[in-house]
Amino acid sequence: MSDYRIGKIVSVSGERIFISLIDYSDGDGIEEGVPPTMIVNLSTAHGPTPLLIGQPGTFLSVCLPVGRLLAMITTIDMRESIPIQSEVKTAEAEGLAIIEGHKRVVCAVPVGTLDPGGKFERGTDVLPTVNSSALAVSPVTINKVYEQYAEGTFSLGHLSLIPSQPANINLDAFLSRHGAILGQTGGGKSWAVASFLQKISLFPQSTAVLFDLHGEYSSAFGNEADVISGNDIELPYWLMNSEELLGLMVDRTESAAPNQIAKFKDLLQAAKDNHPENQALGLDRITIDTPVYFNFKEILQEFRRLDTQMVQGANNRERQGPLFGQFTRLLMRVDSRLNDRRYDLIFNPKTYATSASMEDLFRRLLGEQPENQKKLVIIDLSPVPYDVRNSVISLILRCLFDFSYWYRRLNGASYPIAVFADEAHIYLNEHDSNSRPACESAERIAKEGRKYGISLTVISQRPREVSSTILSQCNSFLCLRISNPDDQSYVKNLLPDSVRGITSMFATLRRGECILLGESVMMPTRIKIDPPSPTPHSDDTSFYTTWNKAHEQLNVADVLNAWRRQGILDK
Repeated sequence: MSDYRIGKIVSVSGERIFISLIDYSDGDGIEEGVPPTMIVNLSTAHGPTPLLIGQPGTFLSVCLPVGRLLAMITTIDMRESIPIQSEVKTAEAEGLAIIEGHKRVVCAVPVGTLDPGGKFERGTDVLPTVNSSALAVSPVTINKVYEQYAEGTFSLGHLSLIPSQPANINLDAFLSRHGAILGQTGGGKSWAVASFLQKISLFPQSTAVLFDLHGEYSSAFGNEADVISGNDIELPYWLMNSEELLGLMVDRTESAAPNQIAKFKDLLQAAKDNHPENQALGLDRITIDTPVYFNFKEILQEFRRLDTQMVQGANNRERQGPLFGQFTRLLMRVDSRLNDRRYDLIFNPKTYATSASMEDLFRRLLGEQPENQKKLVIIDLSPVPYDVRNSVISLILRCLFDFSYWYRRLNGASYPIAVFADEAHIYLNEHDSNSRPACESAERIAKEGRKYGISLTVISQRPREVSSTILSQCNSFLCLRISNPDDQSYVKNLLPDSVRGITSMFATLRRGECILLGESVMMPTRIKIDPPSPTPHSDDTSFYTTWNKAHEQLNVADVLNAWRRQGILDK
């Protein structure tokens, strides 16, 4: 570790340490202090190494009774140096003029301790006091810290301030304990996600599922990904559990809701028990939540019969049955969805219309088709209407969790699945009642997924709108540029007290640059993310370039035709 002294502590709070840099001197052959250029030369085994002092995102160390405190610089100021009263009196007595000076003050946040042997441990139970010496930290020390914690050589890019140093992270910690990729529009989220998944696809065996709401990732992964378009996807109603089906059918605020729920459960149980295919499966028991095929139309026919049933009464007069009119509103709601072609992917399946087809569906979702194995599965939801999208996402998330749960129960080991939820604030929004089903499925993964090997990575430009339950379970945060003060404040409250001061750096990050915090890295790390190749279709539109081209006739008819068809015809 370096013993080059650069300053002394002048103030300490729970989250921040202020260091006054001392002027450069080399008296008695001992170099110390920082010259006006802010560059010092550290002695290393390879000769003097220039080091820029005070750059936000770099590190310094502070002497402790045992070992040293490693701290990250967040800001640096030039302040006026006010002479003390004794200096003023002495100068007046000797007839000397007092020249106002300036001092350079660095603000840093503590991130961990280095013992005398150089071993790093996150956090500290001892803070320095005033006049403690602050020392420069060599790149070699930083390299050793990363090597102690990183699992293998998985790297998202390089350290922004030490471009030769790969930014290795602990991938297991990022995925198994869930993560979040946060940043404003234009900060490089799509590039970061594409780069991350391209590196994941380099593993001989990996399984990642990405929800793509804008159809921008289909070109970023080549043959490594299976793109399931919203026009082709089928998530049949019979895969839903009873609560999900009831959510589509029953308004629980109605006075008839208890009768509707009770009768539906009876009919659902009978429909699953009596279907010939299910009887041939050899199951010991079938419940209303067992994922087996049943005929939904037969249940609706029975509802219609009961809703209009007339029974024999006194004096041979017909009277209304016991459930007459109880299902009228339910039938209206279901019929409206059955008549809505946007719900065909749920209520009118063509490919997955038997219990036996469930295996083919899950192989497709997991990229495990025998003749077409893929490491990444992209669910392109751009063609799926907004009010259907939440049901689709909710069902996929629950199915993936249930598969992971039963795989672990059956095999005693996990089948790792990484789920990446792009634009999560749209469908995991805790302030939108329509997002409740998807939120509940994602929250279950966030709270319990670690036990069964399923991971959730939330990607959002509006972290304030994402379910707080989900974000509270994320233990790693990859933060790109965030300039909105409210979003900065929200992210700050998600972080441990010891690193909250780093949020002040979010607004200064370049595109494709991030600060990674949490359990996947030993200490907060400023990273220049490797550009993805190929890139997703997420580039900004160039008004200047497009408007400078020669005028072309606008083909309005084709655009309107695609809009009406909700699809594009092959040419």
